[in-house]
Amino acid sequence: MLRRLLSPLQTMNPQARLFFAVLVGLTFVVDGLYSVLLNLYLLRLDYGTEFIGLVNAVGLLTFGLAAMPAGILGSRMSTTALMKFGAFLCLLGGLLLPMAEWLPPGWRELGLALPPALMFGGFAFFFVNGAPYLINVVDDAHKHQAFAFKAAHWSLAGFAGSLVGGVLPGAIAATNGWTLADPNPYRITFALASVVLGLAAALSLRMLPLPPKAAPAHVDRRDRHGGIGGGWATSILTLIVIMTVIRLFQVSSSATAMVYFNVYMDQHLAVSTALIGAMAAIGRLTGVPTALLTPALVRRWGDVGVVIGASLLATICLIPMALVAHWLAASFGYIGAVSMMAVRFTAFTVHILELVPQRHQALMAGMGEAAAGLSFAMMALGGGLLLTAFTFRDLFLLGTLFGFIGTALFWLYVVVSRRKRKLKPAL
Repeated sequence: MLRRLLSPLQTMNPQARLFFAVLVGLTFVVDGLYSVLLNLYLLRLDYGTEFIGLVNAVGLLTFGLAAMPAGILGSRMSTTALMKFGAFLCLLGGLLLPMAEWLPPGWRELGLALPPALMFGGFAFFFVNGAPYLINVVDDAHKHQAFAFKAAHWSLAGFAGSLVGGVLPGAIAATNGWTLADPNPYRITFALASVVLGLAAALSLRMLPLPPKAAPAHVDRRDRHGGIGGGWATSILTLIVIMTVIRLFQVSSSATAMVYFNVYMDQHLAVSTALIGAMAAIGRLTGVPTALLTPALVRRWGDVGVVIGASLLATICLIPMALVAHWLAASFGYIGAVSMMAVRFTAFTVHILELVPQRHQALMAGMGEAAAGLSFAMMALGGGLLLTAFTFRDLFLLGTLFGFIGTALFWLYVVVSRRKRKLKPAL
């Protein structure tokens, strides 16, 4: 798998390879290690699901709020400079979190919520500007392959971070005579993770601005992939709003699984930290081959077919999490949702970026990631409040409902746009 993942990178621009290296470092910590350990760390500090949901929501909402200015600035400034800024903002958040535990009451809660917000905000600047950067670095014939590599590296780094997050606290606890009910092993793990963030930030300094490519022929691509066409919603702003609303609902099913999988396994099913980390790691790892298969799937069914199919499957995967109270069912649902997310992300990102001119791609990417961040924040905060009165079953069913709505909205958009295009009179 690694050979298949790494060997094609040799034909890409050296700056693109550097982009993947920085992405791996940031994702290893932000989307891997922290996704497994942050909630467990807060539980060890005797915080309940309300505060855990609040901390997750603040971080994810920051991602969404930062994605919009990141996209706007990316259409006017160097995307490379903004990606560097994002990498160092992630590093700052990573350095602050291990210190929060020693703050006095009242300040400690702020100290626990601020670092994840900084990290997610920095990740938004890097991730949003990375999309238009990457699509303009590679040849048109390799766009889907490049974004498949991006999703695969993202999944592989998340796998490694989840695996380390599940194992390292236990090793630290055993070495120092602690137990995993103690917050110390988690705090030390976060401190060590800052070293990885530092290396990623240092590598980002080597990224150089790249000359823009000529704008591609968007009309033909819109017709081939089921874009707006036919004069319907020709306003770029209208199109961006439509895609933003679709993404908001579309991501909610995966967001529910990713935010509350570890809490559900730990608190409701009493599963060990090591097993939680292993299942989270398998979910990330499964996203690697599914992401690499995306170009072939797109060639067979097109962007639209792949987006609808992956969104539907990711949503269905929440049903066993809701209806079967067993760690195997929860793990199956989580792994399926995460692996399908990698496919949907690849096809959907290329699809929406091809709908707009190059100068608006950063804005489109920024609004899309803002919607994703808002969806995660909505499910994190709403889920934390929901769990005070209802059950995990209700939360997972709500995520399933929102996921179906997002899939249906995208399907409806495609149907309406195709009908409008067919009704357009010949010139």
